[in-house]
Amino acid sequence: MSKKLINCDLGECLTPNLDQQIMPVIDMANIACGGHAGNDESMIKTIKLAVENNVTIGVHPSYEDKSNFGRVSFNLSSDELYDLIHAQVLHFQKLCTQNGAKLKYVKPHGALYHDMSNNQKVLDAMCKVIKAVDKNLALVVQAGDKNLGNNENVTFLHEVFADRGYDGIEMLARGEQGAVLDSPDAIVKQYQRFLSEKLFKIDTICFHSDNSASVEALKRLNHA
Repeated sequence: MSKKLINCDLGECLTPNLDQQIMPVIDMANIACGGHAGNDESMIKTIKLAVENNVTIGVHPSYEDKSNFGRVSFNLSSDELYDLIHAQVLHFQKLCTQNGAKLKYVKPHGALYHDMSNNQKVLDAMCKVIKAVDKNLALVVQAGDKNLGNNENVTFLHEVFADRGYDGIEMLARGEQGAVLDSPDAIVKQYQRFLSEKLFKIDTICFHSDNSASVEALKRLNHA
């Protein structure tokens, strides 16, 4: 079984805030940049924490919707999508530069992430932002996605979720029974299954910091 990079959504100002416990046991940090959670103070704090732990830094843009934690879709035009994503990514990149860090990738959050998988307009806007800000930035996409359009010049990182339920290669929508795994044992088992998965390309496996069972699973894997 080949190792896969572990990523986690951090800097989301959760209570309790487990970022300091999680950062040392992951490879990639998807840092909230103000859309669904976070502000300059939390971004800078999380960027510095990632640097201290030699963790690769990614920006985690979202629809501007803190009241719903970025989990509701908005019907935006292509220009509105571009402006939304560009503003968050560019500001976060500037904070990275100011704090001696390097932004390496983009991973959309919540509804924006799922819309990117189902709406070519959203994916194209994401890729357009990357080409404008830094063409070397990678884009995290859902493993199994085949409709990546005419974006062959963008580097894609294919992702699965250790703590989300699947029907074959399709992730269950939130709200469906079994959509979120709440047992550390089940999450560890699914992570191990993904290590040997051959159905589709996998580059990175996500654990959610707002799922206590997922955090416990991370700790178990780190101590294994």
